[in-house]
Amino acid sequence: MAITDTLYAPSRQAPLLLVRAQAQTIKAPVRHGSTGALQAPSAGTVTIERADGSELVSGAAVTVSSSIATYTLTPSASETLGAGWSAYWDLTMTDGHLIWQEEAYLCEYVPPCVISAHDLYGVVPELKHRIPEAQGPDGTDEGWQPQIDMAYYELIQALIDDARKPWLIRSVTAYRRWLLARAVQIAVDSIPATMGDHWSEASKKAHFAMVAARSEMRVQYSSDSPGVRRAGSPVIRLSPAGRPSW
Repeated sequence: MAITDTLYAPSRQAPLLLVRAQAQTIKAPVRHGSTGALQAPSAGTVTIERADGSELVSGAAVTVSSSIATYTLTPSASETLGAGWSAYWDLTMTDGHLIWQEEAYLCEYVPPCVISAHDLYGVVPELKHRIPEAQGPDGTDEGWQPQIDMAYYELIQALIDDARKPWLIRSVTAYRRWLLARAVQIAVDSIPATMGDHWSEASKKAHFAMVAARSEMRVQYSSDSPGVRRAGSPVIRLSPAGRPSW
């Protein structure tokens, strides 16, 4: 079995987060070409390994739905939460196979994506008439979906980077505002602007809205007392030895 030379691109931008004791469908979207169109596999399997190397799912056949390989599972309530899990996709594409291994976590809770393009239009109505041509006809709720997806993956990555055991998250307060502010910011910044014009000003407003949303987001962990909410914190990176400070 040869791995394809065609440059297919798995399009999930953050680790796979599984939820314990809940039925869920995991997906393996694959894109290719100048348009980034979804590429439907003709068949495939998925294997999910626990942190100790044992298999929760072993070579199970995927289902292809809307050009995306999917698999539905329910991790047992007795499974151990934590990092170190892995998912292995073996997808039969038009040109050979795509072998995709991704990092995974087993979590207590994963905040879902709770915004659509309709929410973006409520903040910046003009976005409805500036949808990039490749993203669909004007006025549809799918036009800004790539920017919404990017914002959601950034949220997931931010919760992981916070380094406080994301698998123990019980709730995330005000994350909808964070997600909406970031999606608006990405969408507005994708529109060409010149100093002082409408989109330049919209970009400034989106920046300050994001700063405010970031300051309000709070995370509650199952290891905390019920009334505790922790502010999200940036990752601390130390400079290499000998690097000058300013």
